[in-house]
Amino acid sequence: MNNDGSHNASESSPLIQSNTETGDVHVHEEIASKRKRRVILLLYAFAFTMMLGDNLQPAALTQIFEGVICDDYYEMSSWPLTSDGNTTSLTAPPADRCKIQPVQKELALVRGFQQLVPLIPALLCTVPYGILAERIGRKGVLILSGAGVFAAFSWVLVVCYWRFASIRWVLLSGAFLFIGGGDAVSSSLVHIMVTDATDQGERAQIFLNLHAADVLSGFLGPAISAPFMEKGYTWSVLLLAQIMLFSGTFLITQFIPETLNLRHKSSTYQSSTSSSSSSQITVSSSRRSTSSKLIEIPIRFVRKVFSLLVVFLGVLTSNRQAVLLLIIFAPQTAARELFTVLGLQYSRAKFSLPYARGNVLFSLFQGAQGILVLVLLPIVTRTIAEPLGWTAWARDRRYAIVSISVMAFGLMVIGFAPNLVIEVAGLLLVALGSCTTGLLMSLLGGAVRPNQVSTFYSAALTLSMVMRSVTGPLLSALLIKGMELGWNWLGLPFLVMAMLMAGVAVASGFIGEDKGVDDSE
Repeated sequence: MNNDGSHNASESSPLIQSNTETGDVHVHEEIASKRKRRVILLLYAFAFTMMLGDNLQPAALTQIFEGVICDDYYEMSSWPLTSDGNTTSLTAPPADRCKIQPVQKELALVRGFQQLVPLIPALLCTVPYGILAERIGRKGVLILSGAGVFAAFSWVLVVCYWRFASIRWVLLSGAFLFIGGGDAVSSSLVHIMVTDATDQGERAQIFLNLHAADVLSGFLGPAISAPFMEKGYTWSVLLLAQIMLFSGTFLITQFIPETLNLRHKSSTYQSSTSSSSSSQITVSSSRRSTSSKLIEIPIRFVRKVFSLLVVFLGVLTSNRQAVLLLIIFAPQTAARELFTVLGLQYSRAKFSLPYARGNVLFSLFQGAQGILVLVLLPIVTRTIAEPLGWTAWARDRRYAIVSISVMAFGLMVIGFAPNLVIEVAGLLLVALGSCTTGLLMSLLGGAVRPNQVSTFYSAALTLSMVMRSVTGPLLSALLIKGMELGWNWLGLPFLVMAMLMAGVAVASGFIGEDKGVDDSE
């Protein structure tokens, strides 16, 4: 461990200090700056590629699932789908036959519980893999989490293509997510690696850029899949999604520098005494025998988990701002992704919109988000926020409150929509209110101490995953109930989510107007 002035850096200060005692400080600063830019650019590429793999899937998977369920239903009912008694092809079942209530109920059930699948791996694996990332580095765990996502999607494709079991077997894909922890771990690691490589003033913009990468992938995914699906190449879309996941996991990650050392350089000088003692412990422990290490690994793991929980609970009891931000953050992803999960089936049931053409709605949704992040927000910042002298905290707070309110109103419009045009208008409103993730992450990072940022980012993303997973089956059940009640009730899940987000919008008004201060400081 080098004992230079760089150890005095905190997470909120530049990674390389300008007052070091060595004569080649400028060289080190330049190298660190280049490495930081490389880390950020490659994280953008990784996030975009993985999210493109995700955004290629929804419409194609929904159509494949419906085809499998439809075939199985008519085979079990002894009602052939064609006049000669043969079942229909996997990718093009007769539209009217597959719109019947039993098929659509099963489809909603499978799609809903598919959102619950990642929950258990996320809850059980986020902390252990976070600790592992502190020991072996971020990069290795990032690859491992991507490999689990790749394996889980492969299982879904195998079940749907060979049909050796019920369609519900796709839910077993969650077992593969224990390899690396799934999206919850990878998303947390990306945010932590950004935190490792940047100071606090840069993070809000970088998080918004990551959201922009999500938006761009969300626009391109449906735009690419739509023409393929129109021509009947639904499986080609899913194979392309698999290629994207493979490329992000096993190719791009090979070029991402490890950021663990950057984090250590920015944090080890917070206390010279603790730094020295921890260094001595590390050196002495490295000299112990292998058997002693094997005995201590589980003990140290339990102690680490316990210490993290103690710190986390301690901050929760002393920092109301952080608690409020976590509560507000939790339902954001579920609300934003509700149309992705149920929108295609809702539009098909209510307005007879084919899945392939429903991709256009996804492209509009993501395109509106892109315009918001890349055009509207910068314009508002330059013309209103900067002239009025808003601080970064005040700006992000106001943006978050408006975004949540607009999203709630958009969901209500979708739920009540009497025609497809009104539904599109509501979807665009939801898009304009969907940039809250980056804003709330920035606010949360400013509400806690620098050495607690990673813990709270992980907690926020885990809460978001729990909320999304739990609401998936519940909202699917509401869609099924709406089908039973009739056409006017099909928007029930969107109306329920709109009421929830309206409550969140009210709660967001209680975010402090000044930057939160941890009482424990």
